[in-house]
Amino acid sequence: MTQGSNAAVAFVRTEEIQNQPRSAALVSLHQDHWFIRLRWAFVAVALAFLGLERFVTPSAVRPTPLVVPILLLAIVNLVWMGIEDFLLRQFRRADADDSRTIRLTVMFSNAQVAVDLTLLTVILRYTGGVENPMALFYLFHMSIGALLLRPSHAIVQGLWAMVLYSGLALGEYVGWIAPHRDFLPQFPSPGLYARGEYIAAMLVVMACGVFATLYFTLHITGRLMRREQELARAHRALTRSEAAIFDLQQRRARLLQIAAHQLKGPLACIDTLVSLIEERIVPEEAVPHTYARIRERCRDGIQQVTELLTLARVQNADPLRHRRASADVARTVREICRQYLPLAAAKGIELKHELPENADVSALIDPTDLADCLGNLVDNAIKYTTGPGHVSVTVSTASLGLAEPTSAAGAEPERPDGEPPWPRGHVAITVTDTGMGLDPGTLRELADAQARSSIFDTFRRGNNALAAGISGTGIGLGIVREAVEQCGGRIYVQSRQGQGSSFTVTIPTRAPGVDEPAIRDTRASITVLGQDQPLAA
Repeated sequence: MTQGSNAAVAFVRTEEIQNQPRSAALVSLHQDHWFIRLRWAFVAVALAFLGLERFVTPSAVRPTPLVVPILLLAIVNLVWMGIEDFLLRQFRRADADDSRTIRLTVMFSNAQVAVDLTLLTVILRYTGGVENPMALFYLFHMSIGALLLRPSHAIVQGLWAMVLYSGLALGEYVGWIAPHRDFLPQFPSPGLYARGEYIAAMLVVMACGVFATLYFTLHITGRLMRREQELARAHRALTRSEAAIFDLQQRRARLLQIAAHQLKGPLACIDTLVSLIEERIVPEEAVPHTYARIRERCRDGIQQVTELLTLARVQNADPLRHRRASADVARTVREICRQYLPLAAAKGIELKHELPENADVSALIDPTDLADCLGNLVDNAIKYTTGPGHVSVTVSTASLGLAEPTSAAGAEPERPDGEPPWPRGHVAITVTDTGMGLDPGTLRELADAQARSSIFDTFRRGNNALAAGISGTGIGLGIVREAVEQCGGRIYVQSRQGQGSSFTVTIPTRAPGVDEPAIRDTRASITVLGQDQPLAA
């Protein structure tokens, strides 16, 4: 995996593990701050109204206890401001216990609504009781509660509001709360608080208003939250797409740089050898050998260009073409083995293939891509095996299989004995050789999800191959990865240094379900590290 893609994956993982309850709690605190400002406004307006009323109508005397709940609301608001500041400081602390702070935030929001409802009821008691139209503020608090609180908590607050209002209405009706205070002292009370039918009607109307407000507010809030979650998922998808595009741009830029450097070597060698021949520096008897070297370097350059064109074709093609394509796996395996049989025989290597009894296996992959993928795996197996040796291609169509591994990198996912590790609905094609195998350093790179490079990167070759001086471009496994990645398959590697390697590619045999991704990034998959167990690349 490249450095750019490492940063991208780290960023995406950070986005995915964000604590949603923590974010909701922070949003709630900011909404609480707005609620606190509303209380200051209410206290200021209430005191201003009492002062103006005393100045305009001196004969209209309000009860002195009315000032107490208003001033108490101001004092409580100061307490709420201090608690809110404390909670925000807790969220800013790196070592704070977020779960505890979230619980305190939920309790804080519930306490505000409950205390406000209580003080509102006390204010109503001194300003007309059930005759006061300011009872509509219960509905206002229900709307606020539905926005700030969880649905269950908001319903509890609605029940608390009805308990308070019912207690006020019934208390005045039976005489437990006395004396009655008029809503407008300058006008006599119509006595509605003492009429049972009026009390019953007001309780029914208030209950309908409270719970209807809760229902519609919670319903609208729920829809808004679902839309917000959809937007958040779309944002994360766009972030992943942006990271993938950035990674692709980085890889292509690096590919161009490395390709230019790789092609420069053969061309420079050809230019030097031709110059030596032109200047007659090469002896007559060495000219044929020099021509042979020029031809060899030309072939190296042509091979690199051919593989680069294949890689570009695979990368630039529409990945969704695999859903519309179908490749005959058995026929492709036979053709590839027949194509490479002369090369294997020339090195004294036995090349064989093994197909299931029901050889009619179709995979959802472009046939050309499948041929390129298998061709590169077989070519590498022959190239890195010193004769006499063995190279085998095996096709498995086991009906059982595990879903994607969920264990951490470096651990082997648990599975029943004899059950293959690849996903369900995949056909597995394994190319096994008895060659030099992969060195421990290369295996560690495959196992490390944060490794900057691996043998599947373009122009990246194993240390054993470089030390042995075996020629190669390092593009083949890059083509394999691109083809398998785009069709939604996976790659598994098993290797022992000096004993051989086994590369398994799994190709889907059915279209992915609704919840399954159309394209799966094999480079970000979990790697299983072990000497005797496959490594998922």
